[in-house]
Amino acid sequence: MRIPACLVIGCSLAVSAIAQSTLVTPAGYAATEGTTNNVFPWNRATASTRIQFVVDSTHFTSQGVASPIIISQLRYRADAATTATTWAGGSWPNVRIDMASCPVDYLGVSTTFASNLGLDLATVYNGAVTVLGGVGNGTGIPGPWYITIPLTTPFVYDPSSGTDLTVDIYQDGTGWTGTSRAADHVSSAGVPGPLCSRVYNTSASALTATTGTVGLNYGIVTEFTYVPAAGLFPAFTAAPRTGPSGMTVQFTDQSFSSAPGGIVLHMWDLDGNGVIDSTATNPTFQYTAPGYYTVSLTVIDSQHPQQTLTRTNYIGVDLTSANFTTSISALTVQFTDTSLNATTWAWDFQNDGVVDSTVPNPTFTYPVAGAYNCKLTVTNAYSSDTRIANLGIGIIPLPPFGSTFTATTTRGYWFQTPTRFSVVSMQVPDEANFGLQNVALYRLASAPPVFGATATGGLEFVSTLQSSATPVPCAVSFDAGEFVGVLGACGDTTTCRNSYATPAGPYTSSVLGQPTTLTRFGTQFNLAVTNGANAYWQEPTGALSRVFLGVTAAAGLQYGTGTPSPYAAAPTLNTTALPRLGQTAQMTLTNNDSAAIGVIAVGFGRTALPTPFGTLLINSIAATDVINGGNLLTPGSYTHSFAIPNNPALNGFGPLNWQAACIVLPTGEFALSNATEWWLAN
Repeated sequence: MRIPACLVIGCSLAVSAIAQSTLVTPAGYAATEGTTNNVFPWNRATASTRIQFVVDSTHFTSQGVASPIIISQLRYRADAATTATTWAGGSWPNVRIDMASCPVDYLGVSTTFASNLGLDLATVYNGAVTVLGGVGNGTGIPGPWYITIPLTTPFVYDPSSGTDLTVDIYQDGTGWTGTSRAADHVSSAGVPGPLCSRVYNTSASALTATTGTVGLNYGIVTEFTYVPAAGLFPAFTAAPRTGPSGMTVQFTDQSFSSAPGGIVLHMWDLDGNGVIDSTATNPTFQYTAPGYYTVSLTVIDSQHPQQTLTRTNYIGVDLTSANFTTSISALTVQFTDTSLNATTWAWDFQNDGVVDSTVPNPTFTYPVAGAYNCKLTVTNAYSSDTRIANLGIGIIPLPPFGSTFTATTTRGYWFQTPTRFSVVSMQVPDEANFGLQNVALYRLASAPPVFGATATGGLEFVSTLQSSATPVPCAVSFDAGEFVGVLGACGDTTTCRNSYATPAGPYTSSVLGQPTTLTRFGTQFNLAVTNGANAYWQEPTGALSRVFLGVTAAAGLQYGTGTPSPYAAAPTLNTTALPRLGQTAQMTLTNNDSAAIGVIAVGFGRTALPTPFGTLLINSIAATDVINGGNLLTPGSYTHSFAIPNNPALNGFGPLNWQAACIVLPTGEFALSNATEWWLAN
């Protein structure tokens, strides 16, 4: 049935016509300072964030809310700070906030964001968020309310049902100007307890939370403005909201009426042409032509004036979506467009406001190694989209410097590598001009445990008391999916000067153009004392300590490409006891074939020489030896020990490069391992 929309007279939703009330969650903190603060989400500057706060329903019922309410505004409070800290304020032009009843209890929140969102999910705000400038009041006195967000779509919530409330904030950081202040938070140390939880990711488009970011009994101090839910309030959702021509969209009514009998009529204009397309409660509609579509729902009950909710450009068909991949070789990058429905391309390779290319798949050579933001804007006849990627050209990009943390402990970061690569240098920024640096590199068995728990092992490279003026040479390769730990600080055996980044928390970076996330990694020890043989942990919300890694594509052939054994993974070679003067160093060969002979070789210097057996990574071979006394190797790990003379003249001698080969008996082929480099030291 199609009814002319001109017969329907709509009224705007007027929450302000009813006396409004406010309450603060967690309960008990309206006039009390929170127990902690955090940069998530309102002090992230240009960094990206998606964060969910789940609030227990008792925060509302304990403050007199015993029936459904309509939430019309959110306010957030600045941290008081220990001193009268001043911030100038600023604005994000693009922030989205969704609200929903939470399908699970706040203590059972999931790292999958969608699992914390009920069927009443609604986008309540999509636009600019302004941070007011201000000054902290000092410890013990709550800070000012510095962010006020009137909801463009008020949300109906019934805490008397016992269902908790989820507030889902998307902030991509685009367009931020000004300076902000961390918001007031409450942790489990508070009394009364916060009865809240949070999960987050440092990508606004993420579907799951970052590892280790579930914070139970942790919440942000929030003021809710609300009125009793008496009246008629249209609301709806749609899925999917974007897609190709011909897609069918399911609309779900979420309207509320306090009238006996509820809503008696729904009238939907699903394509914005002024004609009613359906009177079903939850209609479907097929969109056959590209473009944006405005959707309106008018509802009628037995007591109140009819109400209409219109969402402009709510459905998008055949919209363009910007995306690209990269292939990096030295300073030259081949960009490959993978955008959807694009007809024009504008590439700004250094994000300096200058369009460098308009072809779909350009090649660009950067002037020097470093971190660059590459921007691609694509358009078609009715839409446009932009993607900005943080590329490391010869390095892994790091966040900017924030402060120097001086202690007897060492910090850094860890990440899971998205691609094969080699670390060729390490350097700690020396903002304090101390003159000496200490670095260590680990091949972790898995993501490190969260602080409180610790793990050990996996040390691949360590160098201490080196000049901080130049990068420390290094040669360690990693495969896709491996976990990498990086530690470094300037200093000596008595002090560590860690180069803390800003803002705190995980950082979206890349390895050879492939995205990854860097998360704080640390030890309670001084590298110059332990030489890297220490326990370590991760701290997801902590500031990274910056250590620049010089990286290249991993040398050698991909295992399984024609020449090596087809039966198993390649052999790997690792240093399991460091080459220190007067001690016994140890190499460990891990063999994965069922029947092989292991041979290990050492040479002076490194190379990358293709051979019929694979790529030889050592130069001027000085000696070879047979692992396991010449006996056959079955799958497992085998050690080779080497006594280091206690000769001071050998201090700093190197590089010595080791590489192993497994002669695979079923095929007669050679399977070459990675190479490992040694420098002798005290």
